[in-house]
Amino acid sequence: MRRKEREVTDWETIQELLKHCHIVRIAMFDETYPYVVPVNFGYEWIGQQLILYIHGAAHGKKVRCIEKNAHVSVEMDRKHRLIEAGTNAPEYSYAYQSFIGYGQAEFINDVHEKMHALDLLMSHETGKGLTGYDPLPKQTLKNTGVIKIILDDFSCKENLHPDEK
Repeated sequence: MRRKEREVTDWETIQELLKHCHIVRIAMFDETYPYVVPVNFGYEWIGQQLILYIHGAAHGKKVRCIEKNAHVSVEMDRKHRLIEAGTNAPEYSYAYQSFIGYGQAEFINDVHEKMHALDLLMSHETGKGLTGYDPLPKQTLKNTGVIKIILDDFSCKENLHPDEK
C-alpha cells in the first residue's frame, strides 16, 4: 500500500465499514475485458477470515465467468465527501473508506448452506434474518443461485474528512 498513513488495521473500524456497506463490486475474468458487477451481500467472519455471500440467478454472465475462473476481487466503499482545503485544485481531496479483497468464488448447492447464506444476506440488508419472513418455497430456493466468496487477503484504507477527525 503506497499511502501507509491511510491504511486501516483497526478491527472495529473494518467491521464498521462492512456493516455500513451494502454494495460489493465483484471483479471477474472475462474473455476480453474484466467484468465488474455491483451486488448486495451478506457476510460472516470465521476467525480472521471473511466470507461474503451473494445471490442471483443460477445462470448468466457472472456464473459463466466464475465457472471459467473462480479468482475474484471485491471492492466496497463509503463516507464519500469532497474535502475543500483551499483555493487551488491541488489543495482539494476526497474523503472515503474503502475495502479491497481477493479470493475464490464457489457455488453453493447444499440447501442448508444456501439458507444460512440467504439468512446472513437478509440480516445484513434488513436487520432481521429469514425467520422474519414467510418460509422460502423449496423451488425458489432451488432456483436461486448463491455464491460464496472466501477472501484470502484484504486491505482497507480511509481518508477522513476533517469534520470526522
